[in-house]
Amino acid sequence: MAAGVAAALALAAAGTVALFLYAERVLGPLLGGEARPAYTTRIYGAPKRLRVGAPMTPAELRGRLTRLGYAPGIPDRPGVYREEKNRFEAFLRSFEHPFIKPTPRRVFLELEAGRLSGLRLADPPTPLLEAFLEPEALYEVSTAGRVRRRPLKPGEAPRWILDAVISTEDRRFREHAGVDPRGILRAALKNLRRRRVAEGGSTLTQQLVKNLYLSPRRTFSRKASEAVLALYLETRYAKDDILRLYLDTVYFGQDGPVGVFGLVAASRLYFDKEPAGLELAECAALAALLASPGRFDPRRDPAAALERRRLVLAAMRRDGRITPAEERAAGVAVLRLAGGKAARPRAADYFLAWVERLLDERHPDQHLMARGVTVHTTLDPWLQEAARRAVKKAVHQAALVALDPQSGAVRALAGGKDYATAPFDRATRANRQPGSAFKPFLYAAALTAEEGRTPAFTAATLLEDATRQWRMEGGTWSPRNYDGVYRGSVPARTALALSLNAASVDLASQVGLPRLIETARRFGIVSPLRPELGMALGSSEVTLLELTGAYLPFFNGGLRAEPHGIVAVLDSDGATLEARKPERRPALSEGEAYLLGELLREVVRTGTAKSLKRWGLAGVAAGKTGTTDEGRDAWFVGATPWLAAGVWTGEDVPRPLPITGASAALPVWADFMRDTVPPDLRAFGAPDPWPRPSDIEEVEIDPASGLLYHAACPTRRPEIFLPGTKPTQDCPLHKKGVVGWFKDLFKKR
Repeated sequence: MAAGVAAALALAAAGTVALFLYAERVLGPLLGGEARPAYTTRIYGAPKRLRVGAPMTPAELRGRLTRLGYAPGIPDRPGVYREEKNRFEAFLRSFEHPFIKPTPRRVFLELEAGRLSGLRLADPPTPLLEAFLEPEALYEVSTAGRVRRRPLKPGEAPRWILDAVISTEDRRFREHAGVDPRGILRAALKNLRRRRVAEGGSTLTQQLVKNLYLSPRRTFSRKASEAVLALYLETRYAKDDILRLYLDTVYFGQDGPVGVFGLVAASRLYFDKEPAGLELAECAALAALLASPGRFDPRRDPAAALERRRLVLAAMRRDGRITPAEERAAGVAVLRLAGGKAARPRAADYFLAWVERLLDERHPDQHLMARGVTVHTTLDPWLQEAARRAVKKAVHQAALVALDPQSGAVRALAGGKDYATAPFDRATRANRQPGSAFKPFLYAAALTAEEGRTPAFTAATLLEDATRQWRMEGGTWSPRNYDGVYRGSVPARTALALSLNAASVDLASQVGLPRLIETARRFGIVSPLRPELGMALGSSEVTLLELTGAYLPFFNGGLRAEPHGIVAVLDSDGATLEARKPERRPALSEGEAYLLGELLREVVRTGTAKSLKRWGLAGVAAGKTGTTDEGRDAWFVGATPWLAAGVWTGEDVPRPLPITGASAALPVWADFMRDTVPPDLRAFGAPDPWPRPSDIEEVEIDPASGLLYHAACPTRRPEIFLPGTKPTQDCPLHKKGVVGWFKDLFKKR
């Protein structure tokens, strides 16, 4: 027994000595100032799937090939294509992707009537269902000549930056020996409470180890190596030296394609100063960057940077490192950033900033963008360019997101009109009232089954569109229709198409707020919802991405698909750090989805979105407008069978505006969507792109009663119903007479 213990201890000691020798060999030169291992960080868009039957024009295919650098010519090698009328021959390239493994292949593509009508392999001649164009590189940064760094000298860093880093990154830095069990336990408990990785628990010494050498891959062996190497550093260096080395190697963000490492380079980039000249407010701003250089860059998002600086100052005051008076003075100090341009604009800047923010949230204290990772995303640069053009035309500030209706993949994201001058992302970070764009969830709550019971409402159910006072907390409330006209009893189809507020509140009072909230949650609304009747008219704030994603079940057969932008993240060794698994959950039955989608197509045909006819989209589009009080926010969310998109327009500081969803948001949506639907697919007489499920029943009703039409009724209209919900009674409002009874004998029911 004793011999076994001794052997185990000897083995452990030998292993520790070996690891320390390894640490001296690997980390020693790096600590001495030699170059870090080279890395390249890349972010890619999505491969373009070329699928038979999908919308495609010769101009689009030619444009996509040109963007990827394909050259016209004889396609005898990858990257060359030739075109003859509506027929292309292209030698497609291979590419690396975690889920798609294409090989170089020469293919023939035929385009007809706005679609990819034929696809086949050239040699041997073989029909293909699909092929792929390689993804575009959205962003790339490499250490090869693209790192800005000058080592700190001992004593060069001001006390404030040292104190700020310790207070925010590692409060027990002076007490632990490189690994802090208390910090690890605290982080574990916090992550457990939040049910996600919200905090890493690494000490500054462990972070220094990662900055010097280790990849971000989270394995037990890596974490164990990190801990032992941190202990090694603590035995070799004094605390102040470790802190200086940390500040000398830490990542502070990007200046275009150049990675900025170390306090000296960061001081010059952001404030055009040497570290010794930094003031308290500037030190706190630089320390704020360490949590997320992309998110808290004061050039890209001043509001987020100032809020994070406030938290840094509060932590310093909490730890007694500054006085309350110093905290107050630094908290209101204006950041005088270095002159010159703001952060250099990149293609798809809003999308890239969102992706960086997601990576920071999922991998805290890892700073993946500085560690040579490869990120595969969902973005379609062709659609992104169309989104940028459309948003640029908006009269006021605007945002647009486009999603694959089947998967929820973000194909385009424009968080504003110009990232360089207004970097705040209004697509994913702005919470605004959606107005009537929230109403489809109310009608979904009313017209769909609950716990197996037959729905109590149909598209023909009559609602009361009349002035009425409702009791609310603190008084009464009377919803008003936008045009000031009240139409009495109206079918639910008409109430949604014309966006009648009074009728919709009548419906909400019957459906009940719990049912409405449950339905909105089932569709994907996660923001807080206030349990009040005004919620039915969109009084609770949501984000554009959230709202657009929640519309997807109306367009994809009833499935909830979470909006997402990241497909996979690989480390510098090619190992997978994260990969998205496709997941869809039912929110509606197929028939219910068709019914709700049909009501949203009615909005386009006869309702508040009928101006889409001007863009030739009335036959292929469905959607809903939204306008809040005094035009402070204007929305349009809708889809074609191939793409869903949402648009918000307004001002960052809400104020009354002479706009509506139809006048301001809808034109932006239409300009964008028109570029995605070939003219042949939206021409008059084109096949109906929204196939009707076989269990949907259609009968003729009298819209005045919502019941079956008969010969004495002056008006009639076809209406669709879910199984078991069509009316069985004749309209009682009109007397048939003898002739009417006779005609009814020959009427098809």
